[in-house]
Amino acid sequence: MRLNARQWLLAAGGALTVVAALMGSYLIAQTPSAVVGDRVDLGASPAAASNDRVAYTLAEGRSATDVGKDLERLGIIRSAKQFQVLISLMGLEEKLSAGDYTLFKGTSTASAINALTVKDAVPTIRVTFPEGIRVEEMAVIAEKAGFGTYGQFLEAVAAAQLPPDLAGAVPAGQGLQGYLFPDTYILPRGSTAADLVQLMLATFDRRFTPELRAAAAAHGLNTHQAITLAAVVEREAVLAQERPLIAGVFYNRLAEGDRLGADPTVQFAAALSQASVNKFGWWKKELTIDDLENPSKYNTRLFPGLPPGPITNPGLASIEAVANPATTKMYYFVADAKKADGSHVFAETFAEHERNIARVGQ
Repeated sequence: MRLNARQWLLAAGGALTVVAALMGSYLIAQTPSAVVGDRVDLGASPAAASNDRVAYTLAEGRSATDVGKDLERLGIIRSAKQFQVLISLMGLEEKLSAGDYTLFKGTSTASAINALTVKDAVPTIRVTFPEGIRVEEMAVIAEKAGFGTYGQFLEAVAAAQLPPDLAGAVPAGQGLQGYLFPDTYILPRGSTAADLVQLMLATFDRRFTPELRAAAAAHGLNTHQAITLAAVVEREAVLAQERPLIAGVFYNRLAEGDRLGADPTVQFAAALSQASVNKFGWWKKELTIDDLENPSKYNTRLFPGLPPGPITNPGLASIEAVANPATTKMYYFVADAKKADGSHVFAETFAEHERNIARVGQ
C-alpha cells in the first residue's frame, strides 16, 4: 500500500517520535510533501513489488545521497531524494552497512533502507561467471563459491526450466548451454545450485530483451539460433569493437549457405569426447586434421550453417552484436599474430584473405 507523506509520518508513530523532535525545525521549514514527495513508498516486502532481482554492492564510505542515486538508477527505488530524506529523518545516515545485497526492482523506500542498514542480517554468497565459458566450467566456479558440488550444479542445469516466455525456445534434445547468463550473482548463504541456476536463467530472460529478440528475428534468427550464433561470436571475438563485424561476416556466410568455419566449434566438437577433455581440456588449443574432420554437427569447418546449439554461454555484448551486426562485405578474417592483441584482419575475397594470412598469420 502507498501512503502520502503525512499519512506515512503518522503511521510510523513511535519509530519517528524522537526523530521528529530532533528534526522539528527542518519540518517547520518544509512541508512533508515538499520533503519526500506526494507519495512515500512504504512496504513490508521488497519481493512483493517485483521478482526482478538486482545485485548491489554498497561500498564502504558511500553517503546516503550516493546510495539513493544508485538505487534510483538501478530501478530499485522510485526516488533518490525520498531515500535521502527518510534515512535522515530516521537517523540512519551513519548506519548504512557496506556489503553485497540482492534487492528487487520496485522495492519500497522503507524496505530498501531496512535492507541496507541491517548489517549481516542475511549472509550472502557471491559468484562471478565470465563470458564465454561452458556449463561444465561454470560448475567448477559454482562449487568453489559454495553452491554445492560440481555434480549438483550440472544436475540443477539438467532439471531446470526456462522462464515461461522462453518456453519452447530450446529444441528437443538440447540442454541449457547458452542460456545461463554470465554475470555476478549474490544470493543468501545456504542457497542451492538450483537456486543459482534459476536466477541465471531469469537474468538471461531479462537481459535478452524483447527488443534484442525482435532485432535478431529481423535478421531471420529465432531465440535459439541467435544465442547459438552469439556463442560463436563470443569465442571468436576478443576486442569489443570487432564483435558486430565478426557477426556481420558470419551473417554473410549464412546467407550464402556456406560454412561458418569457426575453430571454437571444432574445439567444442572435440570436447564431446571425454578422453579429449581429460588430455586437452574443454578448449583444445592445437587442432589436428582429425579434429577438423570430426563428423560432429558442431564442426562448422565441415558442415554449413549454424551448429545445433550454443557452444558456450555468451555475454550481452555478443548477443547485441548478433542482434545488431555490422553491415559489411567482409567474408573472411584471420587473427593478427603480429599484433598479438586479439585483433583480426578482414577480407572480402579469398585471395585477399590468403595474403592476410601470409602477412599476419602464424
